[in-house]
Amino acid sequence: MLKIISMNKIWEFLKQKNYLIIAVVILVMLVLSLVIYFQHNSIVKLKDKYTTEVNYKNALIDSIHYYKNKNNEVVAEKLTLQENIKFLQTNNADLSSSQKELIKRVTEIQKTSYTIAAALIQTKVSLDSLRSNKVQINSKDTSVTFSDSTKNLKYDIKVKYVIPIGLIKPEMKFNTFELPNKQFVDFFWKDNKKEGYPVAFSVSNSNDYFKTVNIESYAIPELKKVVVKPTGWQKIGNWFKSTGNTVMKVTVGAVAGAGILYLLTH
Repeated sequence: MLKIISMNKIWEFLKQKNYLIIAVVILVMLVLSLVIYFQHNSIVKLKDKYTTEVNYKNALIDSIHYYKNKNNEVVAEKLTLQENIKFLQTNNADLSSSQKELIKRVTEIQKTSYTIAAALIQTKVSLDSLRSNKVQINSKDTSVTFSDSTKNLKYDIKVKYVIPIGLIKPEMKFNTFELPNKQFVDFFWKDNKKEGYPVAFSVSNSNDYFKTVNIESYAIPELKKVVVKPTGWQKIGNWFKSTGNTVMKVTVGAVAGAGILYLLTH
């Protein structure tokens, strides 16, 4: 015949055996905390590895992009290589000739100092034509002088003996020939959260005759937006990353200590 156990008896039993329940709860909490902690670390490491690989592959195949900034200057932009130098040296078959030259230069610098970021810029000056009607004529030496001064070009060119005098041949002399230029370079994060804010490099020239035909840049893998300029939530995440082991040890110790104290006092 089945006996109906009253709630009072069940409660009395639990009160007598509650130390066992508390111990089980403590053990479950410890196990769950450890599982969550290690799973989180594993996910973060896999995510970082994936992001690094994606950014590296994208930088390898990226081509130079041009656009105008607020100063009406042409800006050349390209993604930056972010990998360990030893990795780039070992996998240099993937690199272009200009990328190989960049890594070679960085390697040389690394022998004497630690390189955070570097760039190799290839520029050319292109003048389609040069024509001026600002001319001075000197009848004594039969010379003509052309000169001009603009934002992009300043020159003073003299051609002597325009009409040959005996055996004297015509002669051209560049008194001055300048192409003033201000070049601005910038490392920055591309506003692309999906790809982990990859680092990009840009260069602009104030002189219209200067054109950047290619750029290659390198930055250390540790240069990440989440580390250098984190958001509020990222700051909290970074704090947990840096103090995770300590927090875990304190938490485990506190929970275990509380359990032991409870068992000793009941």
